[in-house]
Amino acid sequence: MEKYAEQSDRLIDDKIIEFVLGEESFGIPVSNVREIIRPSNITPVPRSHPFIEGITEIRGEVLPVIHLAKALSVKHHPSEEERFIIGEFGDQRVSFHVDAVRQIVASENREQPDDLYGGKEAYVNEVMKTENTMILLLDYEKLLEEIRN
Repeated sequence: MEKYAEQSDRLIDDKIIEFVLGEESFGIPVSNVREIIRPSNITPVPRSHPFIEGITEIRGEVLPVIHLAKALSVKHHPSEEERFIIGEFGDQRVSFHVDAVRQIVASENREQPDDLYGGKEAYVNEVMKTENTMILLLDYEKLLEEIRN
């Protein structure tokens, strides 16, 4: 039974949720995603971090909403396809506001980006090549650390 659980965990760890901000594709590990939902009402929080769009209530829990387009300096394209990706990172749950969620892809052909992509301020830790595009893998730990400080 343990062997099956390990294989299942490895399969989940090897999958990426592809989402879109502007014209660019980004990814986050499936293992950190709890659910993907349509955006709900957002309550602004005065004097919060610039990346925080506000807070929202999801199933009785108040979560911060992180506007990823703003955090990644990408043009936001409002549409009917917008989604909240509810993520869990250690003991912290957050909602990432994204333009659209595309698909779940196998995590293959990954490379570390060169420091020329933005140095220490970049929130991308890997690039994944697919047949049609390159998916920039979000360094959510770095992003959340920036917001906390």
